[in-house]
Amino acid sequence: TTTTTTTTTTTHRPLKNVKFVVKDIFDIEGRRCGFGSPAFKRTGGKGGTAGAKRHAQCVRTLLEAGASAVGMTTMDELAYAINGENAHYGTPINPRARALVPGGSSSGSAVACAAALRGCEFALGTDTGGSVRVPASYCGVYGIRTSHGSVSMRGVQALAPSFDTVGWFARSIDVLQRVGDVLLPEPDKHAPTEPSRWLLLEDAVSAKRSTPHSQCAAVAAVTALHEIAPADFKRMNLTEHLLVGCPKFRSLVNGREDYGLDCLREMVRVLMGAEIWENLGKWYTEEKPKLGAAVKARMEAASKLDADEVERLKEVREEVREEVDRILDGGAIFILPTTPGKAPKRGQSDQATESWRRKCFELLCIASLCGLPQVSIPLEAPNIEGPQGLSLIAGYQMDKMLIGAARQIVPALVEAYPDILEAELERLNPPEAPGESEKTKGNEALKQGKYQDAIEYYSVAIGKNPKSKIFVANRAMAHLKLGNYQLAEDDCTEAIKLDARYVKAYLRRAAARSVAGNYLEALMDYEEALRFEPNNSDAKREVYRMKKIIGMADPGMDVGDM
Repeated sequence: TTTTTTTTTTTHRPLKNVKFVVKDIFDIEGRRCGFGSPAFKRTGGKGGTAGAKRHAQCVRTLLEAGASAVGMTTMDELAYAINGENAHYGTPINPRARALVPGGSSSGSAVACAAALRGCEFALGTDTGGSVRVPASYCGVYGIRTSHGSVSMRGVQALAPSFDTVGWFARSIDVLQRVGDVLLPEPDKHAPTEPSRWLLLEDAVSAKRSTPHSQCAAVAAVTALHEIAPADFKRMNLTEHLLVGCPKFRSLVNGREDYGLDCLREMVRVLMGAEIWENLGKWYTEEKPKLGAAVKARMEAASKLDADEVERLKEVREEVREEVDRILDGGAIFILPTTPGKAPKRGQSDQATESWRRKCFELLCIASLCGLPQVSIPLEAPNIEGPQGLSLIAGYQMDKMLIGAARQIVPALVEAYPDILEAELERLNPPEAPGESEKTKGNEALKQGKYQDAIEYYSVAIGKNPKSKIFVANRAMAHLKLGNYQLAEDDCTEAIKLDARYVKAYLRRAAARSVAGNYLEALMDYEEALRFEPNNSDAKREVYRMKKIIGMADPGMDVGDM
């Protein structure tokens, strides 16, 4: 990575002819950093009107390795959002699900990578609270947030310095690793080279912070690990471990059930917000920039954070980081969904967006708070809208080992996910039985007194599903309403053939027979209905009426509510 741009051998230029794009947060010589904000580009960027004096360090390293930069990409305003919707520049189209948001703040980089715009094979981004991981999950590409400080941030616009990291996207694990070989430092010679344990974080897939997509991603991981490393796989509840090992964190949770990740999320919100205000507050106060509503609200909230609370949470953060480092020491890997589910729809309300953002940060907070590397692996199922990311987190500066772990699990994981998701979605939303929509229309027509229309709808339904007793008996009711008593009787007889215990068919056939004067046959149907439902008051009443008509009534019989 230190070779000059004149080096031509493949050995020294491992990314020769590999194209990439760059998020508009990195310095490019002669260009002003836009930071996703027209106001910032005009008033806060580096280098004045001449732009930056040199490329950001990591961009320079990639160019020296032979890679070709082919474009700059848009981003969320001030990198202070994770949806990908920019009030000034619009929303990049998610190529994997056009109706869904692309995620941010590295929205343009993720979209460009997913769509191979200008032939790019990877894309540079940054990740503070989730700005690579979220769009990687939403756009169906690989994404890595690196260990804090492992890749130089020189020449990168800061947001919250103790959280900011360089990251990148790729469509294949191979390219993700090749870029890592260039940008990442070599690990310590005593560092583990392979995972020692795989730990599925159960509190990350609890019902309150997951959806079928993210739950199925976790199940697919379990399936894959049972195949490739069954002896090294375990489940764990991270919150429970932290409650035991971190007294200050335990005090923060204060006995609230399944609240540990909520507390970690809140710590990220406060500590990150404090750093953002320290970093951008002067510019915001003096320039009074025109910002999008959501970003402006976050800046205003950051300006009001309590200094004592910030200091208290810094202490809790150090305690949590030590405990997480202890758990991951020796090569353990955390497994969790990258996001709570697939991407939300574009243009949702501020309230819905903020609610989803909170859920996302309950999963993103671990790596952000602890400065750890995290890889998001894309999972997709045919004919199901929206990818889902599955994440792996490793110990500090174990980035290369982490990418290797991802390589190890990817084949089995990608193979398992589609069938698992399809089965779960079918269980939750069983396919509509043939004729159901016509039956629904027939029921509505019956309520409105449009009996002939109802008969026609039910007939179509029966044509699609002739074994449905309900469709046949419902058509009998419509015939009854029109006075087609013989047709009603015939339908009920057919329904009884399909189910000899179907009480509604007996009652409706009895009604048709009684109107036609066939009282004895009607009586037999009502008695049969009573045999299956002894407390059916309608049947009791009609048995008494039929017997009275044919002179068989018992004055003392129970006829229910008359």
